[in-house]
Amino acid sequence: MKFKKSLITTLVGMSLLGGNIALAEEQPNLVIFYVDDLGYGDLANYGHPILKTPNIDKLAAAGIKYTQYYSPAPLCSPSRAGMLTGRTPYRTGIRSWIPHGKNIHLGENEITIANILQDKGYDTAIMGKVHLNGGIEMKDHPQVDDMGFEYSFIIPGAFADNQKVKNAKPQNGFRNGKLYPDNFWRNGKAVGTTSKFSAELVTDEVVGYLDKQKGKQPFFLYIPYSEVHTPIASPDRILNMYSDYRSDFAKKNPDAFYFDWKNLPYRGQGEYYANVTFMDEQLGRVVDKIKQMGEEDNTIIIFTSDNGPVTREARKPWELNMAGETGGFRGRKDNLLEGGIRVPAIFKYKSIEAGQISNEPVYGLDILPTLSQLMHFDLPSDRTLDGQSIVPTFSGKTLERKKPMIWTIDMPFQDDAVNEWAIRDGDWKLILDRDEQPKYLFNLKDDKYEVWNQVGKQDEIQKSLMEKFEAYKKDIETDSIMEKRKS
Repeated sequence: MKFKKSLITTLVGMSLLGGNIALAEEQPNLVIFYVDDLGYGDLANYGHPILKTPNIDKLAAAGIKYTQYYSPAPLCSPSRAGMLTGRTPYRTGIRSWIPHGKNIHLGENEITIANILQDKGYDTAIMGKVHLNGGIEMKDHPQVDDMGFEYSFIIPGAFADNQKVKNAKPQNGFRNGKLYPDNFWRNGKAVGTTSKFSAELVTDEVVGYLDKQKGKQPFFLYIPYSEVHTPIASPDRILNMYSDYRSDFAKKNPDAFYFDWKNLPYRGQGEYYANVTFMDEQLGRVVDKIKQMGEEDNTIIIFTSDNGPVTREARKPWELNMAGETGGFRGRKDNLLEGGIRVPAIFKYKSIEAGQISNEPVYGLDILPTLSQLMHFDLPSDRTLDGQSIVPTFSGKTLERKKPMIWTIDMPFQDDAVNEWAIRDGDWKLILDRDEQPKYLFNLKDDKYEVWNQVGKQDEIQKSLMEKFEAYKKDIETDSIMEKRKS
């Protein structure tokens, strides 16, 4: 089902067909690593005292690292929708994570980075987790080719699956087996049984794709690794690096099926640490391949996470025995406190001076406008974009935001700690409850850990933020692209 081709050609392609604009301009390659549930404090270069992440550390040393980068949402599906479109997720039709089979998907008339670059002559590919519709069998939902990806090797939804382990007869109260995913699809065809862990399967596919690519056309590779989302699974050689942080039970039962863990002893942090290091290793293979191709200087590399981590505070059975770190920030995945949305982010490109650290507040909705400036393409002019280019930060400049930063998440069945809206303007951040009443107000310059709630203590600031929120919310609710989907 082809939803967008004529629309994209009209909005973007027409500006390129009349001459040699695209050929005359530099066309860098683009690689976006969008990892899953990685916390702000889960990398060595972001301060983790134990974890080893040498390849991501090298990226940070060769580019710019952000200390106030925010994901578009505190959950996977809306975050991915926001990053790819530059639009706050509620505009795109995705308000929360998408359960398999649900009639929820990225809006048919949304335009992604891949749609734009495909029309600009790029080879486009996605390898990893998608989670932007109800499933690959939902033919009335936009699939990855509709989103602009010509080549795909994907897990359509949330979990790495393994029917063999799920159906195994329990022994000693639990089932055993290596969690090799069997729910990958290559270009619309099921891959079936595999014999490697997810990140290695994805990286093998990326390397093979690049072998065939051989610089014929510029490429956009979107690599949304499923690591470190549960269920985590890593090779023994990396698990052994963290033996001191694995319980005796975990060492004796390394392949206990994760859905059986709820009544079993704590496994320690080591399995989580190993999965981060495993992801780092596989990322390093991709970066090394790009270097071997001679394309390093001509490739923009972006590394970030879709939302905050699952900490040791498990809220669901599949979250047990995780050990994500927020870097001390309050909150975690699925809420709008800093721990749920502040995540690592690194940009690397030849025009970015190496070794920079930026403290400017930026977020995932800024990626599309930033790429527009770096890669010389026009942004769609018929829709509201919520981010802006952060290129000034690449040379140490401050960023004057044109409008507040906003976050949304719809979690109606969660506890009262989860709120639906947050807005940041300057140093002030306001979080609203489900009735759209102020619940938390923090000055993030003075109180980045969100300890001192200023609700009711800063009347003018609170009033100003509420007025800006109400105007922003009205703009989202009357979004022209959403309205077209309703008609």
